[in-house]
Amino acid sequence: MNFEPSFFKEEIRSDFLVDEKRKKIWAVELQILEKIDEVCKKHHITYYAHYGTLLGAVRHQGFIPWDDDLDIAMFRDDYEKFQKIAAEEFTEPYFFQNAYNDGIIRFMAKIRDSRTTAIEHMAPSINQGIFIDIFPLDVAPDGINEDGPVILEIQKEIWTTVVNPREILEELEAGKRFVLDINTLVNLIKLDKRERFREFEAFSLSHFGETQNVGFMARLLFRDPPEILKKDWFKDVVYLSFENIRIPAPAEYDKILTTLYGNYHEFVRGGSDHEGIIMDPDIPYGEYFSKYILGGSQKKV
Repeated sequence: MNFEPSFFKEEIRSDFLVDEKRKKIWAVELQILEKIDEVCKKHHITYYAHYGTLLGAVRHQGFIPWDDDLDIAMFRDDYEKFQKIAAEEFTEPYFFQNAYNDGIIRFMAKIRDSRTTAIEHMAPSINQGIFIDIFPLDVAPDGINEDGPVILEIQKEIWTTVVNPREILEELEAGKRFVLDINTLVNLIKLDKRERFREFEAFSLSHFGETQNVGFMARLLFRDPPEILKKDWFKDVVYLSFENIRIPAPAEYDKILTTLYGNYHEFVRGGSDHEGIIMDPDIPYGEYFSKYILGGSQKKV
C-alpha cells in the first residue's frame, strides 16, 4: 500500500490534533488490513469492520481521530477457517497471534507487524508489534431458541475451567450444580490449559447458528446487560470509505452502532482502546525492549 506524503502530515480532525506518529501507526494498521483482506478474499472468508473501526468508517470516513485502533470481526465459522490458514498465510513481517502460539489466552486473535512496537505485556518473548484485533462473533441468546441461555452457560463453565479451574473445583466441592456434569468438568481441568480453550472454541463452533443473535464472547459473559446483536444485521455487506481505502461493513451498521454506542453521531472523546500500550511505528518491539526497558530505561519515544 502506497501513502502520499501528505497522509503523514499533522492535521486537526474534529478539533483534535492528529500528529505524525499517530498517522504512522494508522499506516501500519492499514497495511495489515490490506494483507488480511488479501488472505480473506483468497480463502472466501467474510470479515467486517467492527467496534471503533466501524464507528470511524461511518462517522469519520476513517479512524476516529483520537484513536489508534483497528478492529474487525468474523462469524465463528469463518474465524475458525481463518485460524487454520493464518499461520501459513501471515509470514514475516506479519505474525498471527492466538491462544495457542504466543503464551496468552484471549477470546480473540491478532495480526501483528513484527517491525513495530505495541507493548501490552512486559514479556519480550511474546510478539508485540502493532496489531489488528480479530473478534469472533458467537451464538447469543435470542429469546426464541430455549437452548440459547444453556449454550452460553456451558461456554462460561468451559471458559472458567480455562482461566480459573480452582474455582470450579471449589464450587464442586461446595455442592454447586453446573450444567455440565462433574466428570466432564473434572476431565476438562485435567487437560492442558490450551486444550481446555480448544474445547471452548470447538463447542462454540458446534453451536454457531443455533440462534438468531451473535456477540463477542467477552461482552456476552462479562457485561450486564450482555452485548447482543442480530445475526441478520450482518447478512449483507457494504463497502465504506476508510482513509485511503474502502472496507467491508455490515449493511445494517446503523442498528449495530446504535446498539453498541447509543447516539453514536455524538462525539464522546475519550482515550484510545490502546491506552497504556507503548506504541512505536519506527522500531521493532524486540529492539524497543532491549533499548528502553531491559536496558533500564522506561522512556517512551
